Amino acid sequence: MAADPRRPGYHFTAPSGWINDPLGVTWHAAADGAGPGEERGRYELFYQFNPEAPVWAVACRWGQATSADLVRWREPRTALEPGPEESGCWSGSVVVDGGGPVIVYTSVLADAPGHGRIALARGDAGWRRWTPDPAGPVIGTPAPELGLAHLRDPFVWRHGDRWHMAVGVGRTDGRPSVLQYSSTDLRTWRPDGVLAEPEPGRPGPGGSVWECPQLFPLGDAWCLVVSVWDEDPSHVACAVGDYDGRRFTARSWQELAAFPCYATTVFADAQGRRSAFSWLRETADPDAGWAGALSVPWLLDLDGDRVTVGPHPDVDTLRTGDVVRRGPEPLAAEPTVLGVPARADVGLRADPAGAPLELTLDDDGGRVLTVVADAAAGGMRLTVPDGPASRAPLRLEDDGAVALRLLLDAGVVEVFPGGGAVAAARLRPPDGELRLGLSGAGDGARLRELVLHGMSRVIG
Repeated sequence: MAADPRRPGYHFTAPSGWINDPLGVTWHAAADGAGPGEERGRYELFYQFNPEAPVWAVACRWGQATSADLVRWREPRTALEPGPEESGCWSGSVVVDGGGPVIVYTSVLADAPGHGRIALARGDAGWRRWTPDPAGPVIGTPAPELGLAHLRDPFVWRHGDRWHMAVGVGRTDGRPSVLQYSSTDLRTWRPDGVLAEPEPGRPGPGGSVWECPQLFPLGDAWCLVVSVWDEDPSHVACAVGDYDGRRFTARSWQELAAFPCYATTVFADAQGRRSAFSWLRETADPDAGWAGALSVPWLLDLDGDRVTVGPHPDVDTLRTGDVVRRGPEPLAAEPTVLGVPARADVGLRADPAGAPLELTLDDDGGRVLTVVADAAAGGMRLTVPDGPASRAPLRLEDDGAVALRLLLDAGVVEVFPGGGAVAAARLRPPDGELRLGLSGAGDGARLRELVLHGMSRVIG
């Protein structure tokens, strides 16, 4: 059977079925049965999973895959599935307690999926077998007097001498928030009240539910990441601020990533650096056999009161060598065109000369992607035919150049503009040879350098 031309080769996808939220990415020391390259240890990646069909279902499970790095995932499998007393195992996080791993997840019932319960499943020393806690959920269905329409997605971390848990909430009056609980043993949880909520008169991300909350230290600050639901998944927002053990106070909010990125999960890599994955959403296709992909791993950093995003260094290890080097050379309204493979890493720096730069991707069937980098307006826009646009802020380099890095992977593209942002798009299947065009309308626009690498296929 011919390979699916839409299926990415280095963005994670499941062999079949549906995936959405990435979950609980964890680095741990090597144990018995370590695979090739796992002498130091390995990562475990978890993800929301429906193996029965390429569509979302209430009866989601937790999938799991293993790798010695953050890009070469193997052994995709089911880690956790609904038990007799639950309809679905939804999003959550993973912690290590007393040397053993614990999944903390949202246990849902089909007749009230918005009212999630919080449950545990303990793993064996090899992270291969997961056993739900026989005592049942540690936090039950919220009481009606709390006024909660949605409660889900526990994120657990250690702070001081206690475990803390952030849970995403949507209230019956349409307001979003994040609640906090604390515990000494992961089983008995004390409600600590509201961790974060919209503040009257101050900018914020909006929405009616804040899903997938992630609270973590970065540099000399604390950061809160939420996925904003507003009748449908909207975008990923991030705040930089202060945390006193019970309450997070935002100093600034930003859009961390726009459509199709959602359900961003944050974790520490093998060197302790804050990293992240996001779900790259798409429309379910029952005939495709699979649906859903994850972003490449991102590396997070802090620039003042702003979180920056860039490809994790593990992505560079997929390069197969220099395919093309161009520049310096002038740019004009008529594009400079070069052929590119379906999996490519393109980095460029150019002088815009006060006008937008345009990067296009075409095949024998016509336009596949348009990227417009408008330094004067401070933004970059990705558009695909008959699809929504994705936007990201753009900052000039210190020397006035526009820098872009494009990660092309068959049906997925991620673009990282200068200044530490990201925008992504889902692409239609390529039809013949791909051609990359670069043009600049400014008088004196110039390409300083373009380097194009092929990328290895390591997934599927």
